[in-house]
Amino acid sequence: MSVKKVNGGYVIDFTINNKRFRETIPAPHNKKAFQRIEDQEKIYRMAISLDDKGIADRFPNSKIIQKAFNTECNYTIHEYSNIWFRQKQRNWSHTTIRGYTQKYNSYIKPNWGHLKLTAFKASMFDEWASQIKLSAKSINETRNVLKQIYVRAYNDEVIDRNPTLLIERYKQTHYEPTPFTNDEIDRIITELQQPYREFFQFAFFTGLRTGELLGLRWEDVDLRRKVAHIRVNLINGIEKSPKTTGSIRTIQLHQKAVESLIALKKSDFSKFRRVFINPKTMTEYKNADGLRKYIWKPTLNKLNISYRYPYQCRHTYASMMLTQGKNPMWVAKQMGHVDWGMIRKTYGRWIE
Repeated sequence: MSVKKVNGGYVIDFTINNKRFRETIPAPHNKKAFQRIEDQEKIYRMAISLDDKGIADRFPNSKIIQKAFNTECNYTIHEYSNIWFRQKQRNWSHTTIRGYTQKYNSYIKPNWGHLKLTAFKASMFDEWASQIKLSAKSINETRNVLKQIYVRAYNDEVIDRNPTLLIERYKQTHYEPTPFTNDEIDRIITELQQPYREFFQFAFFTGLRTGELLGLRWEDVDLRRKVAHIRVNLINGIEKSPKTTGSIRTIQLHQKAVESLIALKKSDFSKFRRVFINPKTMTEYKNADGLRKYIWKPTLNKLNISYRYPYQCRHTYASMMLTQGKNPMWVAKQMGHVDWGMIRKTYGRWIE
């Protein structure tokens, strides 16, 4: 059979005169779509066998027809990005889809979306990057999205060359963590009220990522053994498994973290499934934007403490543990890294 189902559509695959022709067509998996693509495959065969370009012209965007009759690629970057996105998004997390969509809609589509795939040149990207006020990290992320679109087009033989391979990565500035001092931690915790006090104390003394903090459930906590099982990551209200196997872990709880949980256990918040609940709505958090904007930032301003993002609580925990002489491999495991390479690179100055 020359037509086969694949994720997101069908593949037409046949050989004539020792030449293989292959094309992926996005379509729903139903009888009507299958019949339409089978009929399309028969027309392809007829056009190629008869060398009839008149028949072939009915499918100007077909990769098979372009290959058989050496016609120019008619896909624009925007048109092919839609194909790539439909076919690949099933394998992506919610945050990946959001990140790719933002980079594409903000930078790729308005600058090059109208161009034919074959019209784009690496110098166009470099010219754009030289003028836009973006961090090297954001430029590299945009480059990655564009590159993936072209890799798919090249692998599908829609284009003969991939110009994005000529775009070099931009050098990213490495920023050292700026952890909080013990005095700053004490002042912040003292200033906050329940349950914000417990949330940030737990963050300071576990080093959990934001999504891991928001996703923590009472069933994941063992106060008797003083451990927590990190099994869930909550991103924009969507519960996901942690991204890497190293992130699925059991951590040892610092006494300060245990005290936070005990305080919450004695409160009305213990009746909820999640450990940390929004006291204003009495529902679980979807993200930490409100915490940062309306609790964290005003507290630092009031205490005249230089502003750092809440994520610096994680950096504070790592530097604190290393300063106390904890084994870097133990710290790496606590923080969800598979080895201590990231610890060495990021927190090297706190390791004796």
